[in-house]
Amino acid sequence: MKRFALLAAFAVSTPAFAQDQDPVYQMIDGIGFCMLGEGKADTTIKEMGMYDWSAAEDAAAGVTNLTPASGPTSGVVSNDVGYCQIESSAIGTGDAEMAFDLFMMGGNSGIEVTEDATNADGCMQKTLSNGAVATLTSGGDVPTCDGETTSAWHFEFASD
Repeated sequence: MKRFALLAAFAVSTPAFAQDQDPVYQMIDGIGFCMLGEGKADTTIKEMGMYDWSAAEDAAAGVTNLTPASGPTSGVVSNDVGYCQIESSAIGTGDAEMAFDLFMMGGNSGIEVTEDATNADGCMQKTLSNGAVATLTSGGDVPTCDGETTSAWHFEFASD
């Protein structure tokens, strides 16, 4: 709880541009984009509209890459419905979990966590009311369940 209070105090006293560069705030933004974009590139890009992020389609890979103006955070959303990921090379899984909780505390998304669980690998998993399953891992090519300096939220959406 102490972390939440400190982060809230920091948010009030920090200029918007500095918040945009903070990796925790970038993770919060990315969680929102992924969750509200429902695994669709066009919807996810629309959700990014008021933030200083850009999108670049990689047709060969079948994804659209998402990047902030600067900072250690990136994302990817599938061009076909189904998958979105937001990853940080600067914050660990503890801070990424906190970012998820802060996004949910905002309460404006209309999406709720319907189940908390762990997957077969022991990683934190949250089932969401919009049909997504969000899994927290470390970042990188070979993710593990816990990362001290890297993290990633993976959102998988059921196909219609």
